[in-house]
Amino acid sequence: MTAPLAGRTHLVGRAPLAGRVPLARPAGAGSTTHAAVEGALELTARLWAATAALGLGLVTAATGSGHLAHHLAVGLALSAAGLVAVGWSLAALRGPAPAPRAAVAGLVLLGPAVLATAPLTATAVTAAHGAALVLALGAAILLALARREASAPGPRRPVGPGATAGVLAAGALLVALVTVPGLAATEAGAHAVPHGSHGLPAEQGHHGGH
Repeated sequence: MTAPLAGRTHLVGRAPLAGRVPLARPAGAGSTTHAAVEGALELTARLWAATAALGLGLVTAATGSGHLAHHLAVGLALSAAGLVAVGWSLAALRGPAPAPRAAVAGLVLLGPAVLATAPLTATAVTAAHGAALVLALGAAILLALARREASAPGPRRPVGPGATAGVLAAGALLVALVTVPGLAATEAGAHAVPHGSHGLPAEQGHHGGH
């Protein structure tokens, strides 16, 4: 009587353990602790796309602020889109770029949308509209390039902090060459205080009359 019971006890004791043994997975599969290493091209494309999106957001928001008085819906839409672009760019600068596929689509649409507000509001096309279009398309192309490099197989060599700072500085300079004239062409830029002067523009004209 003890032998069958012992055998059954042995089998019953092993069955649950067999079901609890986890299946072996390949190394790295489903791991969330492994940080992907960015190569030089991917890093450059991501940082430059984020910088271009930052310039685009500033130009778009400044363009929208000029329409708030007479075209409220257009002004609010552009201002909101500009703030979203600025927020996304700040997150992408830290890396990795959030929602890259949706961001590419949004960038492709935002540039022409800013340009389309000129005939929609019966205003002239300015450098701000051109800057928004150039920055949007440039950021979209760079972000798409970064996505392609991220999915490419093969090892990647990490980029040092000095090289990263140089890449970021070069991208900021290139974007500034487009962003600054674009901001200057907006109504907000037209009312900005000139460099080297003090006080509001109205105050400058008042003092100039004496």
